[in-house]
Amino acid sequence: MRRSRLRIMLIALLWLVFLSAINWVITSHVMKRNPSSSIFCIVKSDNDDEFFKSEEDDDVDDDNQEEPEKFMAEDEQVSQEESDERGQNEVAIEGGEGEDCERKNNFVFIKVHKAGSTTAMGIFLRYGYEHNLTFVLPRRTPSLGWPAQLNEDFYIPLKNNAFNILTHHTVYNRDLIGQIMPKDSYYLAILRHPINILKSVFNWCSLDSRLSIKSDNPVAYFLENIDQYAKQLDGVDSPVTLRNFMSFEFGYKSSPVQPSDDEIQIFVQTIKKDFNLIMILEHLDESLVLLRRIMCWDITDILYLTKNAESYDYRRAEISSDEVRMHREMSKVDYALFEHFNATLWEKIEQQGSNFKDEVEHFKTVNGKVTKYCVALDHSAVLTFNETKWYSTFSVDMEFCKNLYKPQKAYDKELKARQEPLVTDTYWDTKADVEARWVRPKLPC
Repeated sequence: MRRSRLRIMLIALLWLVFLSAINWVITSHVMKRNPSSSIFCIVKSDNDDEFFKSEEDDDVDDDNQEEPEKFMAEDEQVSQEESDERGQNEVAIEGGEGEDCERKNNFVFIKVHKAGSTTAMGIFLRYGYEHNLTFVLPRRTPSLGWPAQLNEDFYIPLKNNAFNILTHHTVYNRDLIGQIMPKDSYYLAILRHPINILKSVFNWCSLDSRLSIKSDNPVAYFLENIDQYAKQLDGVDSPVTLRNFMSFEFGYKSSPVQPSDDEIQIFVQTIKKDFNLIMILEHLDESLVLLRRIMCWDITDILYLTKNAESYDYRRAEISSDEVRMHREMSKVDYALFEHFNATLWEKIEQQGSNFKDEVEHFKTVNGKVTKYCVALDHSAVLTFNETKWYSTFSVDMEFCKNLYKPQKAYDKELKARQEPLVTDTYWDTKADVEARWVRPKLPC
């Protein structure tokens, strides 16, 4: 009798376990298909039980200008067998989560001028600051010697080269960066469509005034009358900003002599081999979500405020296809670089699975709400986002906003003070000599 009762109790217990397992599977499936519709709430105070809830997308104006379609490389000749030493072809873990996804804290970011790089740098400065990582910091200027290539006179040395992050402006020096950065560093950069770079450069360097162009659309006029400016383009002192400017940032030696197609491909393939991810400004949010997954970061690590975006009269002026062709002829390397890595970006995205697009749209909404919250500067509020399949519940407060807003100059000051105990003795011994021979870099306009 006792055995019969025990048998009945055991069967009942197993049945309850089975029903619980079925319920858990069904609940998990529903939650994955229907993440919480309450994306965020603002908690006013302990005495205020009102919640502000919304799912409307803010139209957040980042550095992007008119967004080109997904530009694809015209003459892609890269075979799948050409593997990259630093993981250019690796497939990131979907969602950036899981036991095998280890947060990556060592990385190099090549900051390409006029390509939204100040906004991207803001992300990397905040990430390193909040995770107590070390930076390759410039000695005197905001940059690491740009427009010259990085050399040992430009940065503050740390004992045992204990660097985690290089993100300040510099011209890519493959050998030296490889020597001072950890071997497992990830290499990152950002590009922009070359015609948008040219527009921004015209405004940045006041080239319409320098070239005596009196037109409402000076970039179009310049390209339509390119023969008039041969001297400025082909002279010894010609500005690198006008020809293959992005490639110059990657170490390409600009020259009035057009490179051959083979030379261009060798350069592009070298960059492909060296870099893990090159983002595209026109697809910034997609790039950042992909970055989050590859680096195994949290969504809070990639939230951003647009920085250093300027408005000028001809920013959205139309450029004809003929004018773009003229520009392609004078900046062949930049076009090859952009088209290759734009195509590569979308290849990587297509490997991410069906929920990537959903995460991008969700990220846009979250970033828009964080931007709205931080701009409001409501010090009595805390912004809380409920858990989704991409992140756990998290909150944003005004301290977070301060770090989001903080400019490079403020970060540099705080980071230099934090890293001072790590600085080498030889730095202090040679500081006066190095600074005595220092010459302020000339803007290459």
